[in-house]
Amino acid sequence: MVKGNPKSSASSGTRKKHLKKHAPAEDPLPKDKKPKGKGEKGKKKEPRVKMYIPPVKPAPVQPDPLETTGLAHTLPADLLVVLRNISKKAQVTKTRALEELQSAWINQCMKEGRDSSLVYTLVEMLPVWLHHVSALFVNSSRRVRLLAASLHSTLLQIPPVRDQIVFFLRETASESQLESILGTWCLATHDVDRLVSITASKAWKETILTDPSQGSSSTSNLLLNESPRSSLNAFVERAVLDPSGVYAYLNPLPPPSQPAPMASHKRGIGRTSAISTPRKDDGDVTPRSKMDEQEESEQDRKARLRIGALGAIRWILGSTTDLPEDLREFYSNPALWTILQSAESCPWVEVESFGFAQPNVRKAGWSLVQTLLNTQKTQLEAVIPTIGTAILRSAWVETDSTVQGVMWQPLLMFLKQFPQCWTLDANNTDTEEDEGTESDADDQNTPKNVSASSSTEKRPSKAYQEFLQFLQSACSGSPLQGYPTVVIVVSTIPSSIIASSALAASSSPLSQFFTSFWAAIDDRALTSLHRIAASAAYLSSLLECTVFLIKRMRADGGRSAQGGPKLEGSTSIETASEALVQEQFLRVWEELTSKKLKVEERAAARLLAQTLESLFDVDQSLFDSAWDALVRAVKASTSKEDNEHLVSALLKVFYDRFKEGTLLKERAESLVKEVLEGDVERCEKVLSEQNQVGEDGDGEKNVSFALLVSILDQFREGLFFDDVFSNRLDTLLSQHAFRLLDLSPSLLLSYLIHRKNEPKALAVWHSLLSSISSNSETDHVPDQKSIGSLLDAAQKGHLPKYLRPQAGELDSLIGGLLEKSLAGPMGSDELVLIRQILVSSGYFISDSSLNTCLQAIIATFTSNVDHAIEGEELNALVFDVCVHLIQAVFPKLLEGPELLESLMLAIFLFSYLLPVSAGTEGAEIDVSSSQVTGKTLWQEWLKAASTEHQISVVDHVKSRLKGLMEDTHVHPMPEHVLHLLAQNPPGLRVNLLEDIFPSASHLDATLDNLSPEAIDPSIEILDALIPPASAATSKGKRTTPTSTDRRGFSAYARIVNALLEAFIEDRQLAKRGLWALRHLLALSIYAQDLQNVPFASSRSPVFDDKVTPAGLNDIVVKAKQVSVYLLNSLAGKNVDSWRQMALERLLNGFAGKEPKEGLTQLQALLFDVVIYAKNGDGVRDARVLKIVLDSLLKDGIDAAEADLWVQLARKYEKTAPQTAMTMISVITATGSEPPRLDRYRNELAAGLLGIKPRKANTEGLLTLRRLTASAPDPEGEVVFLPPTRAVNVVKACQAWVLAADDDEDELDEEVESAMLPIFMHLAPILQNVPGGHWAFVFDVLEGVLERASPSDEKEDMASETSEGSGLVALARALRLVAVLEELAKRNKALMAEWGERRMGILTIIRDLSVLGNDSQELSSVPRSVCRELVLSVVQHLPSSLIDQDTLPKMCHLIEDPSVPVQKMAYQLLKAAAQKRTEHFVIEAGVDIEAVVHATLPPELLDILRREMQFGYDAEVAEDDRGEQGQNLFGYLLGWMLVFDLFQDASFKVKSSYIEQLRNLNVVLDHFIPCFLGLLRLDQGGLVKAFKLDIWAVDQFYVDLYEPGNPHTIPVLAAHVYYRALLTIPSLIHAWVLDCKDRQLTNAVTTYTSTYFSPVLIRAELEHVRSHAASDGLADEHLSVKVASAVNEVVAAYSVDEHQLEIKLRIPGDWPLHKIEVRDVKRVGVDENRWRAWVLGVQQTIWAHNGRIVDGLGLFKKNVTLHFEGQVECAICYSIISVMDGTLPKKPCKTCKNRFHAGCLYKWFNTSHSSSCPLCRSDII
Repeated sequence: MVKGNPKSSASSGTRKKHLKKHAPAEDPLPKDKKPKGKGEKGKKKEPRVKMYIPPVKPAPVQPDPLETTGLAHTLPADLLVVLRNISKKAQVTKTRALEELQSAWINQCMKEGRDSSLVYTLVEMLPVWLHHVSALFVNSSRRVRLLAASLHSTLLQIPPVRDQIVFFLRETASESQLESILGTWCLATHDVDRLVSITASKAWKETILTDPSQGSSSTSNLLLNESPRSSLNAFVERAVLDPSGVYAYLNPLPPPSQPAPMASHKRGIGRTSAISTPRKDDGDVTPRSKMDEQEESEQDRKARLRIGALGAIRWILGSTTDLPEDLREFYSNPALWTILQSAESCPWVEVESFGFAQPNVRKAGWSLVQTLLNTQKTQLEAVIPTIGTAILRSAWVETDSTVQGVMWQPLLMFLKQFPQCWTLDANNTDTEEDEGTESDADDQNTPKNVSASSSTEKRPSKAYQEFLQFLQSACSGSPLQGYPTVVIVVSTIPSSIIASSALAASSSPLSQFFTSFWAAIDDRALTSLHRIAASAAYLSSLLECTVFLIKRMRADGGRSAQGGPKLEGSTSIETASEALVQEQFLRVWEELTSKKLKVEERAAARLLAQTLESLFDVDQSLFDSAWDALVRAVKASTSKEDNEHLVSALLKVFYDRFKEGTLLKERAESLVKEVLEGDVERCEKVLSEQNQVGEDGDGEKNVSFALLVSILDQFREGLFFDDVFSNRLDTLLSQHAFRLLDLSPSLLLSYLIHRKNEPKALAVWHSLLSSISSNSETDHVPDQKSIGSLLDAAQKGHLPKYLRPQAGELDSLIGGLLEKSLAGPMGSDELVLIRQILVSSGYFISDSSLNTCLQAIIATFTSNVDHAIEGEELNALVFDVCVHLIQAVFPKLLEGPELLESLMLAIFLFSYLLPVSAGTEGAEIDVSSSQVTGKTLWQEWLKAASTEHQISVVDHVKSRLKGLMEDTHVHPMPEHVLHLLAQNPPGLRVNLLEDIFPSASHLDATLDNLSPEAIDPSIEILDALIPPASAATSKGKRTTPTSTDRRGFSAYARIVNALLEAFIEDRQLAKRGLWALRHLLALSIYAQDLQNVPFASSRSPVFDDKVTPAGLNDIVVKAKQVSVYLLNSLAGKNVDSWRQMALERLLNGFAGKEPKEGLTQLQALLFDVVIYAKNGDGVRDARVLKIVLDSLLKDGIDAAEADLWVQLARKYEKTAPQTAMTMISVITATGSEPPRLDRYRNELAAGLLGIKPRKANTEGLLTLRRLTASAPDPEGEVVFLPPTRAVNVVKACQAWVLAADDDEDELDEEVESAMLPIFMHLAPILQNVPGGHWAFVFDVLEGVLERASPSDEKEDMASETSEGSGLVALARALRLVAVLEELAKRNKALMAEWGERRMGILTIIRDLSVLGNDSQELSSVPRSVCRELVLSVVQHLPSSLIDQDTLPKMCHLIEDPSVPVQKMAYQLLKAAAQKRTEHFVIEAGVDIEAVVHATLPPELLDILRREMQFGYDAEVAEDDRGEQGQNLFGYLLGWMLVFDLFQDASFKVKSSYIEQLRNLNVVLDHFIPCFLGLLRLDQGGLVKAFKLDIWAVDQFYVDLYEPGNPHTIPVLAAHVYYRALLTIPSLIHAWVLDCKDRQLTNAVTTYTSTYFSPVLIRAELEHVRSHAASDGLADEHLSVKVASAVNEVVAAYSVDEHQLEIKLRIPGDWPLHKIEVRDVKRVGVDENRWRAWVLGVQQTIWAHNGRIVDGLGLFKKNVTLHFEGQVECAICYSIISVMDGTLPKKPCKTCKNRFHAGCLYKWFNTSHSSSCPLCRSDII
C-alpha cells in the first residue's frame, strides 16, 4: 500500500552514493552534527559512523640475526644452509629446510640426550629460529605450519633450549617480538588444521601458565601476567579485525624505491573505530611474493587467521574471570561482530562482512558468543546493543546448515537472557529511518513539519522482518533444526514488536506472522529430502505458536486501556482469539487433506489433539471454536478420496487420547459414531444399487468402503463397542460378501480379521465360499486382484484359524484351476491363484481335495522328469510350474511322508542330474532357477525327514542311478552320474563300486557273452599273435550290441567306460577295484580295434557306427594310463618274489584250497587273467594277458622265472594254444633265454618235418604260428635256429608246397602267408648258406605278391575277411622284401640270387592295389601300414620305374590317414613331379606345332579343390583325425607338389601351369581361404594372426613333421604361402587387388611384408647373384650388380665404352607390389624401342611369374640382337656416337658405309665439302 510521504524506495546510503557520484569535483566535507535530545526530534542527528580501517604501514625489512649477530660465522655450515633456506621464497625449499632441521639436528639432539654437543648449537641458533617462527606459524602452506609447530614443540622438549626460549620471552624480547611470537603461537594452537592445532597446543599448554597458583619452574614456564596478556590481546584483536595487515606485517614486502609518506596513528586511539598495527622490530629477511601463496587465496587466508584469532579469544576468555576495559571496547566494536553476518555488506556497520563466504568464520563467531554467555554473562550489559543487533540481524539470514547447527544454542541462550535486544534493535531501526527521512527532507526541500510528523510513526523492526522472512523460507532451509526453536524465539519477541509489524491499520497484528508462517507451505519450501519430518516439525511449531500467541493476547488484554499495542487489533480479545483458532485449524486441515502439508496421519492427529487440550485448558470457548471448525472439516472430508487414512487416524487418536469422563472424550465418541453411521449408510446404498455403473458411482463407493476399511484398521475389534452398529455391519457383510469381494476385498478382509465373534465371522466366510462356488458355474469367478488380498492374508496367517470350509464348496473349482495351471505358463493367473490356495488350503478346500491336488502335481512332475531322462525335448516351463507348486506345498508334504518317496527321487534327479546331463563337456553347468529351488527342497527334506525315511529314499536314488549306468536308452551318460556324485550332493554317501557299478561277476558274465575275436583279420598286421580268420573259435558269441546309447556305446561299454573315468579321477578307488582292470583292457582292445579298422564297426560287439574316433582314442589312452599306474604302483619293489607265488599256484594247482587264497590283490589279478585266458582260449583274453605280462615283465626277468613261464605255456599248449603262444611271445620279447625256450624252438622246427602235407593247413599252420611266436628279436643276440635246422624248416615248407601241387588238396594261402615271417627270421641265418632254398623263398614271396596284385583282386578279394587276410599276407611279404633288400646290400651271393628276381618283384610292388585310390570308408591303420611298407620299398626304386604318370597315379597317397605314409609318399611324389616336369620341358622344347600342353595332374587338382574348413580348430581336427575327416597335412603337401612341378620348369611350361590355375580359380577359391584360415588372418586381423617371429618360413622339413603339435600346421601353411609367393606371385597379387575387404587386405599386406617379403627379397637377390654367372647371363658385355642394402639390381650392357643401364627395385612388400623397372641410361636406342624392352622385362617378371634373371635375360637378348651386325662409324670408329649416343644410320650410296649424323656434320664443316670420307663421292 503506497504511503503518503514521497520518500524514494532507495535507501539513504544508495541516494548518497549517487549524489556523491554526480557531485562537483571538490565537494565540501559535511558539517559535524550534534546529537539530538528528546526534544529535538526535528533536528538532524549525527550520521552513522562508517568504520574506517587505515592501511597498515609496511614494516621495514629487518636484517637476519645470522648477519647482525655474527652467527653466520659461528654456526656449522650445514646448519647455516638450512637456516638460510628457511627464509627462501619457494615453499618447497622452505619445507625441505624445516624437514632437514627436524631430522638432522633436533631429532639427532633428542637421541643423543642432554650431553650432546648439538644442544649448544641449537641454543646458539635460537635467535634465528625466533626471528622466523612468527611467519612460519601463519604460513599459507599447511605443511610448513605443521613442521613449524612440530619443530617448536620439539625444541621446547630440550631443557636448555626451553629455558632459553622462556627467558627470551620473559626478559629479552621487545614488545613487538613478544606480541608476534605469543600471538602467532596462540593462533597456531587454534589452527584450522587439526593436526597443526594438536601439535602446537601440546607445547602451549606445557609452557604457558595463566594462573600463578598452577606452580611450575620459573625458568621453564611463562606466566601470562599483565604485559604478556596485553600483548597477546592486542595481537589477536588485530588478527580478527585486520588479518591481511597482520599477515603483511609478519611477511613484509621489500620497500619501494620511493616510499610514499604514511600517516601515523597512536596505538591507543579509537579501538572501536580504527585499528593500527605497531611497528615490528624484526621480520623475515626474504620478502614473500604472490607466487609462493598460490595454494591459498586472500579470502581463505583472512578466514584462516580470523578462525585462529577467534579461537585464541575464546581461550583468553576461558582463562580470565573479569572482562578488562580494553576487551569491552573490543567487543563493542560493530566491525567485530560482522563475523556472524553471511551477507557481503553488513547492515549495522558500513564494512565488508568478515563472515561473508566463510562459514567457518561464522561458526567460530557463534562459538565466541557461546563462550561469552558462559563466562562473561554478567559483564555483557554494556555491549548488548552492539552484540544484540549483530545477532538478530545475522541469525535469520544464515542459510548454511553447518553454521546453523552451531548457532542455535548461543542464539537461544542470548535471546532468553537478553530479550531487550529486540527493543534496542527496533530503536536503532527507528533512528536510522529518522536519519534517512530527515536527510531526504533536506535533499528534497520538504517542510520540516512534514518530516517531523512522519518520523514519529512507529516503524516495524528490521530484525523482526528478517525473522518473518526466516519463517517464509522454512527456517532458511533447515526446518528440522529451526522450527522447534520458533516458539522460543517468539516468546522473546515483545508484543510491541509484533504489533508494529501490521501492514495496515485494519489488519490484525498476527496476520503477518501467520501469513509468513504459511508462506513456507505456499512456496513449497518444505519439499526436501526429509519432508515428512520437516512437515511434522512445522505443524508442531505452528500449533505451539498459535496457543502461545493466544495466551499472550489474553495476557496483554489490559494494554488497550493504557494505550499500548494490541495483538488483537481493533476487535475484542475473545472474538479475535476464536477467529484465529478457527482460521488456523481450518487451514491446517485443508493443507493436511490436500497433501501440501505432508505429515504422518497419526502424528498430525496427535498434534491436533494436543493443541485442543491446550486450548481447552486456556478457555472452553476456544476449544469449542476449534472443535466445531474441525468437525465440519472432517465430515466434509469423509466423502472425498484419499482422506480416509487421515480421518480414521484422527478419530482413533482422539478416541484414545482424551480421558474418560471428560467433555473431550464425549465429543470424540460422538464424532466417531456420526462418521461410522454416515459411512455405513453410504455403503448400504452402494450395495443396494447393483446395477449402478459409471465413474462417479465407482468413486463414491470406493470412498465409502475405503473409509470404513481404514476405520476398521485403526480401531480393530474396538470398533464393535456398539451392538447396533455391529449387527448392522454383520448383516451388511453376510448378505453382500461376494459383491464386497469384488468391490472392496479389503473391507471383507478387515472385518474377518478384526471381528472376534466366531459365529458371525464364520457366517460371512461360508456365505463368501458358497457364493464363489455358485458363481463359478456361470464363469463368474472373482477377480484375481480381489481374491488375492484374502489369499495373501491367509498365507501370512492374518485370518483367524477357525475359518474353514463347511462342505468342500470350492473343491471342484480348485481341481479345474490346477489342471489349467499345470498346462499353462509361469505367471498365469490360474497358477498364482492355485498356489496361494494350496498354501492356505485349510481355509478354502477339504483335506481330501488337497491330497488329490498334491498327487496330481507329484505325478506330473515325476512323469516329466522321466521323459527328460529318456531324452525327450521338454519345455522348461513344465518343470517351472511344477516346482513352483511343489515349493508352495512342500511344508504340507513334509507332514505326510507317504507322498515323498517318489517325489524326492524325482527332485533329486531333476535338480542334480539333469543340469549335468544337459550341459556340454567342458562348459560351465547351467542351473535353472527351478533346479536351484529343487536343491533347496532336497536340503529342507533332509533336515525334516526321519532317518528311516532318508535311508529309504537314498536307496531308491542309488538304485535309479545304478540303472542309469547301463541303460542305453536314457539321455544322461554314466559320466554325468559320476560328475553328479563327485559334487557330493547332501544326504547321498555312496560306495561307487558297490552302490553304483555292477558286481564283478555281472561284468564277467557280460564280457563272456561278447565275441573275443578281432573285428577284422587285418589287425594281425598290428598284432602277430592274432590267429587267422579260419582259426576263429567264438561260435555263438555276440558280435554286435543289442542296443547302444547316443554315443554308440553298448551297456557293457557304458559301464566299463564309467569305471575308467572313475579310476582316472580317484586312484585309490582304482586300487580297490583292481579286479576291473581286465574289463578296462578288454574295452580298450575293442576300442583300439575299431579305431584301427573304422569300417568294421558292424562287427564290433560293444560299439556301433555312431561312436567317434575321439571317443575311442580317449578310451585307449585312459585305459593305458590306469593300467600302467595300477600295475607299477602295486608291483612294489619285490617284483620277482610276488610273481613266483602266482606261478606256483598256476603250475601246481589249488590242492583243494580256494584258488586265490593267500594271494595279494596284484597276484590275484595275474592269476585271474591267466585263468580267464586259459579257460576260453580266446583272442581277447590272450591279448589282455599279453598287455598285463608286457607291463609286469618290461624290466626283464631272470632265467629261472622265464623257465617257469615256459613250463606253464607248455602245460597249456594243447588245451589253450593261443594262451601258450602269448606267454611264449612275451617271454621271448623280454630277452631272457631259458634253456627250455631254446629246446622248445628246436622241437617246433623239428616237428615241421614230421607234419604230413595233408595236415599242413591245420597242424602245420599252428606249428608255424608257434614257431613265429617263439622267434627272438632279429636285432638281438639270441639265435633263432641253427643253420641246419633252418634249412630243414625251409625244406619242410617246400615239401608241403610240392605235395600240394601234386595232390588235389590245395595248400591254403594262410599257410604260405604264415611261412613268410619264418623266412624273414631265417633270412639272416641262411644268407651265407648255398642251396635252392632261396629260389623257393622267392617263389613263395612272388606268389603272395601276385595274389595281392590288381589282376588277382577281383577273384580273391571278394569279401572283407579275405581282404583282411590278403593285407596280412601282403604286409608279411613286404617285410620280407625289406629284409632281403637290406641283406642283399651286404651280401654279394645273396645279391646275385636276389638280383635275378628283384626287378620283377619291385614292379609287382609298384603296381600293387594297396597303393590305389581307395575310398575313405575302406581306410584303416593296417592298410596304412601296408602302404608304408610299400613306400619304404619303392623309395629307392630305380629311375626307370618312375615316369611322368607316376604322380597322377600315386598322388592320392598324401591323403592317407597315416602320417608316415604321407611323409614317405611326398618324397616319392616329389621325385615323380620332377620326372613329369622334365618330360614336359623336353616335349615343349621340341614341339614345333604347339600340340603339347603341360598340365597339372587332374588327380592332384581334385585333391586341392575339395571343400575343407580351415578355421582355428582345424589343427585340432587334424590331430584327432576328427569327425570332419580333414587332412590338412596332406592337403598342404598337395600344394607343395604343385609348387614342386614349377621347379626347373621352362618358361613355357610355367606359363601353361599358371594359365591352368588361373582358369580353374584354384588359387582364389581354395588356396587363399586355406592360408588365411590356418594363419588366422581372417579372424580379426593381425591381433589374432599366428606369429612367425621365431620360425623360418623358407624351410620346412617334411620328414620332421610331428602330428599333435599345435604349431606344425600353421608353420607348414606359412611355408606353403612362401612358396606360392615365390612361384605364382601374380595370382596372389591379383587377389589382393580384387579383395573388397580393406581390413583383410591391410592385414595380409602387413603380415606378408613383415614375415615373408624380407625372406623373398633376400632369396631373389641371392638367386640373381648366383645365377648371373652360372647361367651365362653376365659376360664381357653385360654386368649385373646386386645392392642388397637397397634391394636393387642394376644391369649394364657395354657397347663401345658406352653403357645401357636398367635398374630393378624390389618394394618392401614384394611380391604383393610389382618390381619397379627403371631406365637409367639409354644409348643408341630410340625411345619407343627402349620402352618396349622395359615393358618386356616387367611382363616377364610379373605377368608370367618369371624371376629377375629371366627378365634380365630378355633384356640382354633384345640389346644383343639390336646391336648385332652394326658396324663402326668410319669417322669416329665407334658404333655409338659420343656426341648424341646414336647409331651410324647415314649411309653412303657409293661405298655403303654408315656414319653418325653428328660425325658427318662435323666432317662437312671441317673439310668444307660434302663428300664421303672414304670413297670421296658426294653424299648429298
